[in-house]
Amino acid sequence: MPADPAAIDIVIPTRDRGHLIAATIHSILSSSQSHFQLWIVDQSEDELTATSVAAIAGQDARVHYLHATPHGSNWARNVGASTGRGDYILFTDDDCLVSPDWVNSMVQELATNGTSAVFGQILPIPAGATEGRPVDQKTTQALPIALKDEPQREVYEGNRFNLGFGHGANMGLTRRTYQRIGGFDNLLAAGGALRSWPERDLGYRILLRGGRIVYTPKALVYHRHWRGWEELRRTYRNYGIGTGAAVAKYIRSGDWAAIYLLLEWFVGQGLRPMLSGLLKWHSYRKIVAGGLQLIYPWVGLVQSLRYPVDREHILYLPEWPESI
Repeated sequence: MPADPAAIDIVIPTRDRGHLIAATIHSILSSSQSHFQLWIVDQSEDELTATSVAAIAGQDARVHYLHATPHGSNWARNVGASTGRGDYILFTDDDCLVSPDWVNSMVQELATNGTSAVFGQILPIPAGATEGRPVDQKTTQALPIALKDEPQREVYEGNRFNLGFGHGANMGLTRRTYQRIGGFDNLLAAGGALRSWPERDLGYRILLRGGRIVYTPKALVYHRHWRGWEELRRTYRNYGIGTGAAVAKYIRSGDWAAIYLLLEWFVGQGLRPMLSGLLKWHSYRKIVAGGLQLIYPWVGLVQSLRYPVDREHILYLPEWPESI
């Protein structure tokens, strides 16, 4: 295990969650591994997050505050990762709490020869563990967001279309991998122009280059399910847009087989949830969420044509320059 505090960077992208960020930071500072640097990359429109982080940073030199232009969570991840210098880069979200052994478990996997990235287990925060507005439990059970509760370790390697390894709320990379793939796609994440598909896009590009991704249940993060129905519907719509945009990027980079990902999405995230919403959950909302996955990938595919593609790193670039 690295003893140098500069060997591990932890990055939290955040926006307008000043009421939650302190709990996330304190859970990390309570880790059994104390040698790391923590980067809070804030895209908030108010000062609440800056104030909360400053109070903690004044007591702990490992905590660093960075303000970034609000271009999305992947933009913030890139800012934090490029500012740090650690050999290992870990990521979680501002609505999560990490377990005491989270840092150790993530780095132990990343330190294994040949491992490019690691994802960990994500469970709901136990009821009563945090304050906040109540959520519709029936809706969140039928439409889970960012959960991964598989009990067995799993290795993903060789198949670039096997993207079920986990979520960005519990994710880590070696710096070598981060640099090799060109970082995160700034447009494919929450708040980005092409919405949300960050961890799957990252995993696809790692696996395409022959990398290895490990899922470990030992690295445990608790995720706060705060979304109501309107927010869930917006989130599922954004997933659909991101899917279409990601597949379009892969095709434009020469991987026509990526059409498989779109077909798999239509079945696994569209038709199957619609059927289970009808027959198992008796949930109109689950049916709607599935239906969104049959429509919005096409929206993302069309919208993505506004942006050129870096075919080497398979990343979207800013919009095409206007013709003179």
